[in-house]
Amino acid sequence: MSSKRKRKIPDEYDILTMKLTQKLKKEVGNDLAAFLLVGSVADGNYVKGDSDCDFFLVVKGDRDKQVDILQRIGEVKAEFESDPSFSTILDLNVFFEEDLTEEGVSASSIVNWVHIWTGQNGVLKIGDKNPFNKLKLTEEKIKRGARQMAMDYFFMMRDAFLNTSSERMPELAFYASDSAIGCAQALLFFLGERKFTRYSIPELFKEKVSIGVDPKIVTDARDFRLGAKIDNIKNYLEKCYDFSWSIVKYMLEKTD
Repeated sequence: MSSKRKRKIPDEYDILTMKLTQKLKKEVGNDLAAFLLVGSVADGNYVKGDSDCDFFLVVKGDRDKQVDILQRIGEVKAEFESDPSFSTILDLNVFFEEDLTEEGVSASSIVNWVHIWTGQNGVLKIGDKNPFNKLKLTEEKIKRGARQMAMDYFFMMRDAFLNTSSERMPELAFYASDSAIGCAQALLFFLGERKFTRYSIPELFKEKVSIGVDPKIVTDARDFRLGAKIDNIKNYLEKCYDFSWSIVKYMLEKTD
């Protein structure tokens, strides 16, 4: 039986991946344990024009050099973010090899077990081995990662509400939408779902989740990200906030 072929990566994602890989090899290659393409572009489930091109970069464990390495990575990142062709699609997450241990993941607020799962399903671009594969995943670990993931999205939205002027409503709506989608995604991970895309979340959420939240919120959030207009943004922000907090609260209450 033939396996399903992955979709061809669009040119803008393919060019970004190629150029960023080349630049990182040149500037920090000797200090990298791995560089991976991850997420929807890696697995072919992207939405062209909206999906980010996500990367995980793992720095080797030499603590004495990490400030210099991070600065050089930052310069590369800034160069690509200043390019209009890539500025809206590049998403680069940086991890340290020494943190990719059982103890490191459990103690860290930067890397969680959903990151580990994502890394294990990534495509290696720099490095001989995928460092995420050395860790053993369990359902309980992924649940812990999902809880952290939901809290991260919720607190990013809350910080945006605190630090962004109410005159910039479209920007606030973006953060609210991201939180609603991200928290819904985290809950699906928490409930054991794996085979879904960021943009199939609303349908799966409606089918699988029964915790007393309105699934229409995550549908509206996805549609907003795809260009739909919102008539009452203030009301929408409040609904996304309540929706996200309800998911965080549910998962915290289910903590053993």
